[in-house]
Amino acid sequence: MHDTLDPHEENGSLDHFGQETVPPGSMPTAPGRGGAGPVPMSDPIPTAVDEMTTAPDGATPGPIPLPFPTPFPTPTPHVCRIDLKAGCYAISFEPNTGSSNFFGSLRVEVKGTTTTISGDLYEFKKLPPFPFPSPLPPIFPLPAPAPPVAGPPIPGPIPALFGIPIFARNRYHSYLKVTGVKKSPVITTGPCQLTLTAQEYVYTQPPAGSFNGTFPAAPGSRTVTMVLKPAAAPFGFGSVYFEGTLFESGADKGKVTMGWVSQFFRKATLEVATLKGAVSPQPVPALSGPGTESFATTFAKAGWDLKVVAGKTNIPVPAGVVATNCWSNAELHALMLNVRDPATDLDKEWRMHLLFVPAKLGCGRGVMYDVIGVPREGVASFCDDGYPSAESSNFGTAADKKQRDVPRAFMRSGTHEVGHGFNQIHQEQEGGPDNSIMTTTPSVADVLGGPASGAPGGFPDAIKLEFNDHVTHHLIHFPDIVVRPGGMTFGSGHSSSVPEADRFFFTAEQLELTLEPSEVRIDLGEPLLLRYTLTNHTGVPVPTPSDLGVEAQHAFITIRDPHGAVKPMPSFVIKTGSVKIEMLEPGGTRSAESRVYWSSNGFAFETPGKHAVEVRIVWGYGGVPFGVKASTELWVNYPLTRGDNEAASQLLHPEVGKLVALGGGADHLTEAARRIEKVHAIECGPEANAPACLRGYKGLIKAPKKSADKVPAGREDVEGSNGHSSSKAAKKLRT
Repeated sequence: MHDTLDPHEENGSLDHFGQETVPPGSMPTAPGRGGAGPVPMSDPIPTAVDEMTTAPDGATPGPIPLPFPTPFPTPTPHVCRIDLKAGCYAISFEPNTGSSNFFGSLRVEVKGTTTTISGDLYEFKKLPPFPFPSPLPPIFPLPAPAPPVAGPPIPGPIPALFGIPIFARNRYHSYLKVTGVKKSPVITTGPCQLTLTAQEYVYTQPPAGSFNGTFPAAPGSRTVTMVLKPAAAPFGFGSVYFEGTLFESGADKGKVTMGWVSQFFRKATLEVATLKGAVSPQPVPALSGPGTESFATTFAKAGWDLKVVAGKTNIPVPAGVVATNCWSNAELHALMLNVRDPATDLDKEWRMHLLFVPAKLGCGRGVMYDVIGVPREGVASFCDDGYPSAESSNFGTAADKKQRDVPRAFMRSGTHEVGHGFNQIHQEQEGGPDNSIMTTTPSVADVLGGPASGAPGGFPDAIKLEFNDHVTHHLIHFPDIVVRPGGMTFGSGHSSSVPEADRFFFTAEQLELTLEPSEVRIDLGEPLLLRYTLTNHTGVPVPTPSDLGVEAQHAFITIRDPHGAVKPMPSFVIKTGSVKIEMLEPGGTRSAESRVYWSSNGFAFETPGKHAVEVRIVWGYGGVPFGVKASTELWVNYPLTRGDNEAASQLLHPEVGKLVALGGGADHLTEAARRIEKVHAIECGPEANAPACLRGYKGLIKAPKKSADKVPAGREDVEGSNGHSSSKAAKKLRT
């Protein structure tokens, strides 16, 4: 809606973390963004020429040329051409034993003298009595045959019928992090071969109702070596093709093949829809050279084949909604549920839905939803919002104009939201702001208009429609399950791009973060309203995020339960259009609040007892990572009556959680409304007809009217006495 990081160390620091594994009783050492465990990612490595034509441990190496003349026959030198062409390869692995075969993709990125290779494998059961044939498994679909063309056939290479493979998410098996590449020399007396050494990280699929599985920590589940030889491309592959053997600790584990299928590394579809009265951005003239720039060209620079398709247009404005006002999260959520293509199958294609609505100036330009039915499948952009001069003094000719009237900035903003959909975060949180897609709009303007700018011109004419190197690396080499729509939740793999020890945390005497929970004791099933304030106690202005709300993605909340388990609570909605890093004057304060209850990781308070609530705010400025943190304790009451238990069982439901996360007003969540109305008929607190567990829903719901002559069900306590005596006892115990 950001600067390139320094290369990570070779010791595995490129593995990104969403939530650390921590011992009971301790809080995580870095902000957990998506709530996932360690996420592996490949590093750039030099391509070596294997002068000795070595084989993996335990295998037989090729002949070694003698350094001196000999009367005995010597191996004949021959030409060996290993063309490890950049792009995407379809790969297969057929183990010698077991009941499964594995298919997937391998991405080869070549830059100068370094090569970065990563891959993903998906598991399929062998068809009895024979395994899938290779290299033509039935799961590689063939395109429809082209219509016959009159005249003689035109000679040429075998057409590449196979494209970038896409498989079902529940078949995802493992990530391949290639750590070594060796080629035989061009003139060799040994075998002509390509040797790839890789760490394999076997993925544990998430439990039902969750989206975040887990990868093992470095160095992964095992290290394998693939010894491959060039081979004739079979039907369906039109270019480079290899086949060979996969070794583990020198032992032959099975056959492996890889065939080049695309110059792109990944492919996806972007469905663009518009509400009545809204418009979508159109291609704009290229910043330099001929042609135009668009969603497709921006992603093509990052190695993605993005197909843009027209979705619904002139979508009717929902009843009761003023389309030219700022939209509530609940209104957008309800609309997107109704306009998405119902035929979308995220197991057959990577598909992102981008919806444009009018709104007005000051609404935030765009928003991404972490969960609709599954994570990261839809984003929205506001065409009548734009560039309020209050957000930046460097908006130039775009100041106070609508997005629809500033085409280049409008295209950048829409692409930024799509980048969020593919699990990319702000560069203010990674390397610092720059002139790239994943920097927030005000920060781009400030970079272009400030002394740090290296680009000519200013906003909006000098906007670069491209991702920086750091984000491009993520887009290419993160595991499939991390970037694909419907995969892991937003922020997974992004805990922090710097070690915690390298982040400068301000002391309370410098920048103080204070937490103000609405209650220090809550009932089971009750949301906690948490307000927090940042105060500058120094005598100088300090750069801090302008928006501390969890939706703006600089503030992160983490819960530690009574058993020591740590759970990040990422925002359900990602709304980052106006946040920037700006000076907080001496004595100045910034505040925000959040209802802590439910997230894509589940409920914050699922068990009674003492909990710890921690808030961290992290940002970067001038290449330096900064942060503040604070924590407080909270007690969750034990249920004392049947009413207490019934209320908790009704309210601890994902639909109720979504209603709270959306900020109320979500009338389309009928299951949530039904459950809350049922709790209103239960006395679960100390006062009749005023359940204590509903205290945290103030402002989110309207209490239904109840008949005065009807005794609510469930008011008897666990001993069987009436609800009034139970509530008195509860009040006495709770005070």
